[in-house]
Amino acid sequence: MFDRKPCVYIVGHDYQIVFNTDAHGIAWVEIGGEVFPDERDGLMRSETTVHRATVPVEKLDAAKKYAVCFRALPERKPYWPQLGETERQEYAFRPIDWSDGLQIYHVADAHSHIDEVIDAAGYFGDRLDLLVMNGDIPAESKTEKDVLAVFDIAGGITGGERPVVFARGNHDTRGKYALEFTDFIGTDEGRTYFTFRTGALWGVVLDCGEDKLDSEAEYGGLVCCEPFRRRQTAFLKRILENRRSEFDAPGVKLRFAICHIPFMTELMGESGGKFDIERRRYAEWTALLNEMGLDLMLCGHQHRLYAFLPDDPMMRYGANFPVLVGARPQFVRQGEQGQDRFCGAAVESKDGRITAAYTDNLGWTERALDLPERKEER
Repeated sequence: MFDRKPCVYIVGHDYQIVFNTDAHGIAWVEIGGEVFPDERDGLMRSETTVHRATVPVEKLDAAKKYAVCFRALPERKPYWPQLGETERQEYAFRPIDWSDGLQIYHVADAHSHIDEVIDAAGYFGDRLDLLVMNGDIPAESKTEKDVLAVFDIAGGITGGERPVVFARGNHDTRGKYALEFTDFIGTDEGRTYFTFRTGALWGVVLDCGEDKLDSEAEYGGLVCCEPFRRRQTAFLKRILENRRSEFDAPGVKLRFAICHIPFMTELMGESGGKFDIERRRYAEWTALLNEMGLDLMLCGHQHRLYAFLPDDPMMRYGANFPVLVGARPQFVRQGEQGQDRFCGAAVESKDGRITAAYTDNLGWTERALDLPERKEER
């Protein structure tokens, strides 16, 4: 009945436990005897195979286990509906273990490849604290199977037992299931930009949408990302207005930003002018992010590996935070010789320092970043 392992997404101060089933019906999550239903406006959702229950971070962190529950509903009758028997699956959950620092694995640009990504992300083993999925997980969102690559990869890495942060990529916006894509990931009431907080970690997730102007012929009039990005400018300004409850809240020691496209770097101009868009908008985003005292920004999109410090000539708009572009897919095309390879990034914060290494599914590793402890006042 339960088709794949759940994803435990962090959004705001909550976990969103998202899971799918092979039939329509009602669903809920149980934690310590308390029920967290998949509901909308007082009604149990049933005409779907993708379910979501929202629980406070501190509740699941304390319980360290949860159960996903489901009852099939072949027909939603107005009176006396007939539900199937309760199906129940329990999962252990391990919140971030701060005793040995913070271990994050960063995945982007999987483009529907599963096994290579899972193997690369095994770098930390049982020490993994947080999985960051940073866009372009399916090659496109043409079918439900494409989108389910999110569950296939997250389930293979975390087993439903570790938290996940998801940032949408431009390929995720393409295809028939692009509008349903947000059903499969953690969002702020459908918005793919949000902040999150767990323990000493605070983060902001941004979504550039597409990587070319809305008028680009290949989109055929199906995107309107310019007003979408405009709304995120207002979102970033609200974060600064509420800084005391966001990145300046008591107990925050680490501040991360996550965005699929590294808009604050000169990489955007390397592939030609049609990718170098919204410079005024992105300059404003960078100026707003500069006010948040970020320790690190994680990006993908380029299919190459880069690590930039603020004074790097490849940085744009006066960005004052380091940027790690941490994903390189190298997948062999049909008929070609070679072995599929996926490189991601293993990020660790320990004893006041942040380090990162590139790793792949074939056992290769290479140092990426070694940031000293920040001395300025928070």
